[in-house]
Amino acid sequence: IRMAASARIQDVLKGDTGGFAAAITTGDRSAISQSALDALRASNLAHLLAISGLHMGLMAGVVFAALRLAFALVPPLVLRLPARSIAAAGALAAAAFYLALSGGNVATQRAFVRVAVMLCALMIGRRAISLRGVAIAATIVLVLRPEALMGPGFQMSFAATTALVAVFGWMRDGEIRLGPKWLQPVVAVVISSAVAGFATAPIAAAHFNAIAQYGLLANLASVPLMGVLVIPAAVVAAVLAPFGLEGVGLWGMSLGVNWILYVAHFVADLPQARTYVVGPDGAVVPMLALGFLTLLLWRGTLRWGGAVAMVASFVIWSG
Repeated sequence: IRMAASARIQDVLKGDTGGFAAAITTGDRSAISQSALDALRASNLAHLLAISGLHMGLMAGVVFAALRLAFALVPPLVLRLPARSIAAAGALAAAAFYLALSGGNVATQRAFVRVAVMLCALMIGRRAISLRGVAIAATIVLVLRPEALMGPGFQMSFAATTALVAVFGWMRDGEIRLGPKWLQPVVAVVISSAVAGFATAPIAAAHFNAIAQYGLLANLASVPLMGVLVIPAAVVAAVLAPFGLEGVGLWGMSLGVNWILYVAHFVADLPQARTYVVGPDGAVVPMLALGFLTLLLWRGTLRWGGAVAMVASFVIWSG
């Protein structure tokens, strides 16, 4: 089923557009050209190809919202049934299908665990997004695959997730407004991209010895489109596929994918789009991680010792 779906996508969408769409739908990256891959890496957009937390979270969110809307359209149901819990269960089933369709690689397994923890929290009436939830997801992943701790995928995905949950938690608790209501989604996207970029950049540099100088710019121009167009269109294509109408959703996907590829090539062609750095000593990444977690989790003034540890790790690295 997975390979048949990939072939069908590439029949409808040609070239790198079809290859990109197949990659984020089925995990099959074989149709993407080397030039497109290089551009995505140089612009820090290669993470959009991996079916990871972004894709799994967006897909589950789209299904959850659609089911909640469907219940809201039938008042007798929404008044008598636990609509939120049922919608969360439906989104969890959709996420499990996405996991199977994608081939179930390690990154997708991690993403599924995180989404499953969030949706199960919704089902039992607990807060869906919290640092406790992130910790539970990380524990489950490490129990299943202890070796993941040393890999860049685990480190980058949980660094980004932890930073995002912590920062938006501080903003929520501090009742910090993001401007006028119409502007809040845009500001939230900018903050999300910046926080995730800053949290993952040192880890990516440590593992790959490279820094994408304009990665924030590229992500700001591309990631919102994944949420508002590409992933929703992919869900529409999957729903219509049994009726032979998947072309409607694939057309919508192509609009977003073409823009992302354009941004990747444009940013990759900018002067010094990618710079290279030396690899750090063995103590740098553990010290950076310990300082990062201390800054986020500790209570009281001692938390700023985490910032000192992070600065010290960069000083050791630069030396």
